[in-house]
Amino acid sequence: MTDYIFIDGSRVATSLPMRSLFYGEGLFETFRYKNRLPVLIDNHLGRMETGAELLKVPFPDKQYIKNLVEKAVLESEFKDAYVKICLLSDGESVFYKTAKTPQALVIVKQYESPKESVKIKVNSFKRISESPLLKVKSANYVENILARREASRSGFDESLFLNERDEVTECSTSNIFWFNGDTLFTPARECGLLSGTVRDLILNFIPEYGINTVEGKFSLNDLTAAEFAFITNSLIGCVPVSELEGYSLNSEDNNFNKLKQALRQKLEWA
Repeated sequence: MTDYIFIDGSRVATSLPMRSLFYGEGLFETFRYKNRLPVLIDNHLGRMETGAELLKVPFPDKQYIKNLVEKAVLESEFKDAYVKICLLSDGESVFYKTAKTPQALVIVKQYESPKESVKIKVNSFKRISESPLLKVKSANYVENILARREASRSGFDESLFLNERDEVTECSTSNIFWFNGDTLFTPARECGLLSGTVRDLILNFIPEYGINTVEGKFSLNDLTAAEFAFITNSLIGCVPVSELEGYSLNSEDNNFNKLKQALRQKLEWA
């Protein structure tokens, strides 16, 4: 069946990623490109491929996507760049059908260093921990957008989600960790969160530094009682949390300093 598509009264003759436009059926990955493809590029593309399997979107060859990124960065002439890859989907407009063809989109802009610390607001609506979309980095991102806007309106930098059981999950664009003594805590995946590439990297290497790690189910009280907290993603690395909606947190921590230095070396940002 042929779809006739009109925008502002004019018929569109070229192909559009309709399923992404109509239903948010698409995926994305963002990362810092510092002189080369990131160390974790295969992790990013592996996560995108897993998401494509869930959404039934055909997945291009990974080397093809890498080549698109390299070409886009080369043309931008940025040595230190913010890169977003989007896998968009085209196909029938009937919502329950599956995509026929993928389209790869790459956005490149100058990388901007993150703030030295962030203030976090607890979001007013809850995450549903069993949502299948939490397992992938979906283009259906409205929930995160609303949460970040809510935080920004109140003068905060980031928004923290609790789930339907009032357990800490993640922030709108980052994972969250905190220290008590020599133990590093972070919410478990089953709480309802996207396991970030940097989150996974930290959990893999941090035992080398004599720091215990606990993934579990934690309340907001557990987090506000922390000695030190920080957020992570593939653009910022790791950034301390200075305030959690009225609760001030320590600005320095020896274990965090060791972790930050090690992370920069692992990511080859040093």
